Amino acid sequence: MGQRTLSFELVFRALGLDSEAYDRLRDDDNPFVEGLFLIVLIGVATALLNLIGQALAWAGTPSMSAIKDLIWQAFPTMPWWSQMAGDAEAMAQFKQLYDLGWQIFPRLFGVADPLAASLNILFWPLAALLSWLIYGTLAHLFARLLGGVGRYDQTLGTLSLSYAPLLVHGLGFVPYFTVGAALNTWQLICRYKAIRSAGQLSWGRAFWATVLPFGVYLVFWTVIGLIVALGIAAAVAAQGGR
Repeated sequence: MGQRTLSFELVFRALGLDSEAYDRLRDDDNPFVEGLFLIVLIGVATALLNLIGQALAWAGTPSMSAIKDLIWQAFPTMPWWSQMAGDAEAMAQFKQLYDLGWQIFPRLFGVADPLAASLNILFWPLAALLSWLIYGTLAHLFARLLGGVGRYDQTLGTLSLSYAPLLVHGLGFVPYFTVGAALNTWQLICRYKAIRSAGQLSWGRAFWATVLPFGVYLVFWTVIGLIVALGIAAAVAAQGGR
């Protein structure tokens, strides 16, 4: 490999939708390796930023176990408590459900969890790699069907730049900084720029090569949903026939 193409300046220009940035990575002597490095770097960096945010939020949040115990101590003051307390089996079931609820609901409502956030340092780069490879493969196939001339490694290399907006998502811990749906639109436009550069397509064909992979996702998950629904229906029917 020759001189490394990737740089902070190149990623920043790609975020600004500078076409030349995508062209430079496309013309690298090994765009796949450059893209692989960038995807892993973005996954790790985003997870680390998220971990910082989770740790700061956790430090400023009251202990969940203390809140759990405080609510439990308030139950005896409620009218229904005395009746349930006289039934040992009902009391045991209620305590079991109460403990289970406190394991599930805090996570559903986004309570800070630095331990889980630390695991993202492993999971997020892997998820980014899978997303990059699956989407990149589909986008490359559609680009070629639409007349694209780029190589597979060029498609993957330029597409790696479209994951740079995820770094902004990692800044969600900054006070008054909110990340909305605009981030998804930003990444989609970056993908369009990457595919158009790699395949050297017209804007219309690049658009379809960008969005058609999402159509494949939709069909795939629809089929999976139908299979699961049919499986559940068959299981229910079998139980009803007994």
